[in-house]
This record gives sequence, structure tokens and C-alpha cells, in this order.
Amino acid sequence: MVCFLCRKKNLIEFLNLGNQPLANKYPRGEADFKTEKFFPLTVFFCNNCRNVQLGTLISREIMFEDYYYLSSVNPGLLRHFEQFGKEIAVRGANFVVDIGSNDGVLLKPLKELGIRAIGVDPSINVSKIANDAGLETITAFFNTETAEMIKARYQKSDLIIASSVFTHLEDPHQFIGAVKNLMTDDGRFIIEVEYIGNILKDVQFERFYLDRIFYYSLTSLQSLLARHGMHIAEAEIIEPHGGSLRVTARLGQNQITAAPVQQLLEEEKTNLNPTRFKKFKEQVKTQIAAFRNKLLEYKKDKIKVAGYGAPARVATICNYGNIDSDLIEFIVDDSHLKQNKFSPGTHIPIVSKSFLENSAPAVLVVFAHEYLDSIKEKTGNKYRYLIPVPPREV
Repeated sequence: MVCFLCRKKNLIEFLNLGNQPLANKYPRGEADFKTEKFFPLTVFFCNNCRNVQLGTLISREIMFEDYYYLSSVNPGLLRHFEQFGKEIAVRGANFVVDIGSNDGVLLKPLKELGIRAIGVDPSINVSKIANDAGLETITAFFNTETAEMIKARYQKSDLIIASSVFTHLEDPHQFIGAVKNLMTDDGRFIIEVEYIGNILKDVQFERFYLDRIFYYSLTSLQSLLARHGMHIAEAEIIEPHGGSLRVTARLGQNQITAAPVQQLLEEEKTNLNPTRFKKFKEQVKTQIAAFRNKLLEYKKDKIKVAGYGAPARVATICNYGNIDSDLIEFIVDDSHLKQNKFSPGTHIPIVSKSFLENSAPAVLVVFAHEYLDSIKEKTGNKYRYLIPVPPREV
């Protein structure tokens, strides 16, 4: 295989998570179970540009035109984007384009702050939610045609944002070309993307799933942007999604690298290598076995177990660990788009929080563990809470 970013034949397979369903496609019942498709989930590392990518590429149209992820149901993300909006206001922007704007989680605080902004999102159902709320959203994949349409209808943008979008892209090169076409000469392009360094450090193997093709390091982003005549002006680690990377790119090849950028690049030279990925593979095997064994212990002791939160990572964890409703009776999720459906592949029922009142589980598996405090608050802090990876009660 060839690395899609740097075009070199330096890919090394380091993790195989077996056959997996599409993570954000929640079947409705028996008819959907019969047509559910599974694909190999194999992860590769490029020893040249330190890019990580999947071996299987699924059409983006299949993935995103009918979508079940709503950012605004997550209190942690709401806080993040409210703060992000304030930071944008302080630094100033004339016209913001938010690519992958979902249900308007960033558009809403920008509108409240009086900042002119539009969203672009390919999901028909999700962009409708945003538009119905008065948050102007173009329903389309972002590409050259969309960029030209925005320029013609509005103007060029001095701030283009792609939060939790870049990892999903089928063709990052084409995407950046469209960004450059839409961006003013002095504009900024901000990328927020799940960071491979944190995935390795915290053994977050559940963040690999078929929606996401690429898992970026700062090194791979620097290499990619440089190919398009852009440089990284700023970089920092931010909290969302288990530790993400926020990068601010500008046009031109800057000869001076900011100290935080250089420091992170140096850390990646040490931490991102075949030896580290081999260790990660062994850690993944150990942790999924420990999680399954913990659930088997509960079952043996007749302890009722449910889950809270059905993010995409549920598919990876449960299918790789062979965990179904025999071990986790149901999963509560706050998104009405997921309720009354089932987890992909292993078909655990997904229900609303009201279901907890009569079902009385003793343990709640917190799949969206970075939002543990919020989940404890929502559930009255009256259960035993189990973080799945690595398994531990908190």
C-alpha cells in the first residue's frame, strides 16, 4: 500500500481489529440486521510522514448523507465550542466558514456573538436541524464546486474551520485545494483533529473505526500542508475527543517555526515509530480481554450491566471484544436520532435515559468516558460506573 498523504510506500500494518460494521449506522431491527455490511478494520503507519491510515476506504456518501451524530447533545462539546467562539471573537474574523458544521454547535455561539458565519455539512438530516434553528448551513460535501459557490454567493473567507472533519476526508489534497480557493490571502485555516499521539498514549484503540480514514500527527499535517504551499503557524493539544490537535495554517512557506510547533514535532520523532506501535498492539489485546472478562465477572455474579453513551467507538469496542446484549443489556443515549435503534454489529438496544427508571442496572459502562462527570450528574451519581478501556470502576 501507498501512503495517501506523502505517496511513499512506507506503510506498516500495526493493528487489525477484525471485520467491523459502519460505526455511525445504527440498525433499526431485524430487517437492517440482515443487510448490515462488515469491512476489515486494519490500521497502517507511514514511517516517512508519520501518517496513520486505514486499509479500507468506504464511500463518504454512504457514511455521511444519513448521519446520526449530533454534537450539541454533548455538554462537553457545547462548552468547547462556546469557548472556541469567544476565542474567534477576540482574534476577529469577517466571515467564517465552518466545514462539517453538524447541527450548528459552533455556528450558534458565533451568531450570538454577532460574527458572520455559515456552515457546510453533507448530512441531509443533520444540516436540516441546523437550518431549522436559523443557523445557515449549506447541505453539501466541501469541494471545489462548493467553494466556488460560496465565493459567488457570499465572499472569500478569512477564517475557515474544520473541526473533527479532517480525519474523515477521502481526499485531503482536494479538500485543501478547495480551502485555498475560498480563503483570503491573509486568512486562517483551523483544523481540529483527533491526535494519534494521544490515541497511542492512552491506548484509545476504540477511536479507530471506518468513518475515519486518517489519524494525524503534527508531522503528517505539516507535510500535507507544505505540499499545498501552506505552513503551520500555531499548534496546541485541546481536550475534545480524548485529546485532539488544533492547528492553525496560513498561506506561504514560513521559515520560522513557532516553539510549541517545534516541540511537538520533536516529541513525535521519539514517540511515533514501529516499536511504539508494536507495543500499542499488545496493549490493545490485553485491554479488550480485560474488559470482556470484567463483564463476564458481572454476569457470573448476576450484576445487571447497561451502558451510557453510544458514540461510534461502541462499534469498535463491542465488535472487536465480541460484546453484545448478553453482557450489556442496553445502552442509554441522549440523542433522539439513536434511540430505539441498536448498536452496529452487536445489536445492543439503544434507549432514552427514562429507561433507567424501571430497569435498575447496578453498573453503567461509560463509553464516552471523557464526559464521565456530566454523565454522573445526569444519572444522579447512583450507579457503579465502569470505564471500558482500560476497564476500571470510578
